[in-house]
Order: sequence, then C-alpha cells, then structure tokens
Amino acid sequence: MSVLTLIFLALYLAGVLAIGFAWRRRAGRNEESYFVADRSLNTFWGFLGRSSRTAGGSTTIALAAFVSAHGLAGLWLDLAGAIGLLALGLFLARRIRREEAVTLPEIVGRYYGAGARFSAALLVLVSEIVWFALLIEATQAVLTAAFGLSPVLAIVGSSAVFVLYTALGGQYAVARTDLLQYGLMVVGIPGVALGFALARGSFAGLPRETWSFPTSPTLGAQDIAGLLVLIGLPHLVGSDVYSKLLSCRDESTARRSALLASLSKVVFGLSVAAITIAAARALPAAGPETLPRAILAFVPVPLSSLVRVALVATMQRSADIVLPSALAVTVRDLLPFLRHRKAPLSVARALCPLYGALGLAVALALDRNILETLKLGYSIFAAGLILPVLFALLGGRFAPRSRAAIAAMAAGGAIAVAGRFRPELLAGRDPVISRTRINLLVLLGSIAVDAVLRPPRKAEVRH
Repeated sequence: MSVLTLIFLALYLAGVLAIGFAWRRRAGRNEESYFVADRSLNTFWGFLGRSSRTAGGSTTIALAAFVSAHGLAGLWLDLAGAIGLLALGLFLARRIRREEAVTLPEIVGRYYGAGARFSAALLVLVSEIVWFALLIEATQAVLTAAFGLSPVLAIVGSSAVFVLYTALGGQYAVARTDLLQYGLMVVGIPGVALGFALARGSFAGLPRETWSFPTSPTLGAQDIAGLLVLIGLPHLVGSDVYSKLLSCRDESTARRSALLASLSKVVFGLSVAAITIAAARALPAAGPETLPRAILAFVPVPLSSLVRVALVATMQRSADIVLPSALAVTVRDLLPFLRHRKAPLSVARALCPLYGALGLAVALALDRNILETLKLGYSIFAAGLILPVLFALLGGRFAPRSRAAIAAMAAGGAIAVAGRFRPELLAGRDPVISRTRINLLVLLGSIAVDAVLRPPRKAEVRH
C-alpha cells in the first residue's frame, strides 16, 4: 500500500468516526432521533441517503462480477433495483411516509396485528444481518485487491469500523456520512474510474455475446424475471429503504428522494458495467475482484489511491444503513413483543457489535461468496415479506387476514432459505420465484376463503 493511499484511507476513516462521535448525543435523545433522525431529512439529504445506500455492494462489486460472467445483460442486477426504486417513488413513497412509523414491521403490525409484526421483524433481522455480511464481503474484496491486505484482517477490520460509528451516532451520523461517502463515490467511480476506463480500455475484439442485451446466452428471460423479483421487489419494499423514507420531513420529500435515487442507481450501474467490459480482455473471470483490479489497471497514481478509498466508502455506505435497521426492529418490534415492555435505546447500541459479529460469521460461513450471499439475503426478504406488505398497503378490503399473512411470511422465508442451501429440493429452479409463488398462493387462498365462507369483516382499527 502506498503512503498516499494510506493517508487517504486514514483521513476518510477518521472523518466518518468523527461524525459518529459528533452526533452521538443528539442521536441518543430518543428512538426517533436514533433511528429516523427526528424525521428531519430534506430532499438533498434524503436523496443522498437513498442513492448512496442503493449504489453499494450490489451495484459495484457484485454487479462487476455479474457483468463479467454474463456480459452487458448482467446489468439487470442493477436495473432491477432501479425499477423497484422508480415504482417506489411513483406509487408508494408518499404512502409509506404518511404512516409516521419507525420500522417496516411496525407498518405490518398496523394492518395484521402483533403476531405479524413479530414475524416480519424476524425476517427483517435475518435479512439485514445477511446483507451486512454481503457488504463486509464486498469491502474485503476491495481491501484485498486494492490495498493488499489479508482477507481475514480486511473483513474483521472493516466490520469494526462499520459497527463503531453506527453505534455512536445512529441515523444522524449515517445521514451526515452520506455526503462524504457519496461525494467520494461520484468522483471515484462515474468520474475518475470511468473516464480512464474509456480512455485506456478496449472494447474491440470482445465476443459478440458480451454485447447481447436484454438477454445473453448465460442469462435468459427467466433469469431476468428472477432478478426483478429478487432485487427489484426489495427496492420497492425494504426495511432499510423505508428507514430513509420515514426519516424524510414530509411525503413530497420522500417521493423525490426515491425517484432521484433510481436515476443515480442507473448512472452508477452503467459506469460499473462500462468499466468491467473495458477490462474484460485484460481481466478474464476476475470474480469479486473484477472492479478493484480494473481500476488499478486503468487509473494512474495518485488518482488510483483516491478511487480505492471511494470503493471503501461505497461499501461502508450500505453497511451503515442495514445495521440501524436491524437494531430498530429489535428494539421496536422484537423485544417489546417478547418482554411485554419497551426496550431502552441503550440496548440498540449494545447489540450493534453483536449483530456486526453475526454478519461477520455469516460472511465467513459462506466462504465470502458475494453473489451467493446477495441471493440469500434478498431471497429471505423477497419470498417472505414483500407480498404481505404490498397486499396490506394496496389491498384495501381485499387484504388477507393476520394468520394468512403470518403463514405466507413463514412459508416463503423458510422455504427460500432451504432452497438456497439445498437447491436439489427445487429441481434446479430459482428458489425466490418458487417461494414467492407459494407466498402468493397462501395469500390468495386466504382471501378466497374469506370471500366464500366468512361475512365481510369490519374495518380494522389501525393503531
């Protein structure tokens, strides 16, 4: 590691830790301060939070590996999320902000009751820990390829930094680090790295299938449909996605921030795809290290030092969102259900290192396989929780009853996990599509039974 790179990295880490310390008192006033920043974010801060969150590990490290494997069609890994954000901004962002909730399970509980709120919180917690594992895996890939650190040191060290400043400052610290991190991301990836890749890379002589779009020989229409469910729906309904909307000052701000984040995700995705394809001849089958190695190949010193730190900031930007979401559902949804009394905010700060350690354990257990970790996290969430939430928000009087919602969440989430670890059970079919279909059948079956056998139910009182 060069001296200049070490200086840039030290300055960046010192900056985010200083922000955590600076906002620790204000964030510690109450739960709304810690988890949704007193609902104070304007369009600028809301856009930064949404954009930098959704341009993290899945839009950089994972996307580069996917494009390397599937050519331009691999861009669907990013486009699916952008479509989900667009739909969120157009149809749901105002509605979500109007709920005045703190967590997604809290919204679920208002429609389906306490049992469904607890079930949703379990799914969110497991998903967020797996997503945290994905992000520290992506950070480890950056630190290993770009900085020459050993994999174990890189993954443990990055986890410690994520945990420390998130535990200190909560959503206030996360929001303020957005400006530093997103600024580095914009300068480093669609700015410096893309510019040098276009100037120094070569698109000539690549196989024709590299440019195949929307499908490719290795990514068919069914695979793309799976990505729209696996990646797109969690951007439409997601705990960490909604935490930013619920932190916005009003409904219009929430809507604008989601729409702008969709555009930002496309810009980052196209930039990463272009860099990856430009490096295809020089770096065949580079896997998770494709993007950092491409940057090192194209960007000269000293600018390469800046871009390396920008990649670290990109990974951290997402990780410090998923941890507060995991803490929020624990303190607001899980512990009150189990203990029958409210949990103090100090519990959230105490649990932050524990959840960081669990995410680290998941990353190590999955052999730091970025794409498989991404699929596991999104499968649990997409197949278990999304359809019950959409039915609640959009179904009106046709929404299913509480027991059906709980059954759908349990069936979809549990079988999605089984399908990821035991794919032979599904005869090679994508588990997220199969289990989402089961989720849908449970919900529709419940609605049909209600319509035929039971009298119309009275309007539910929402707390």
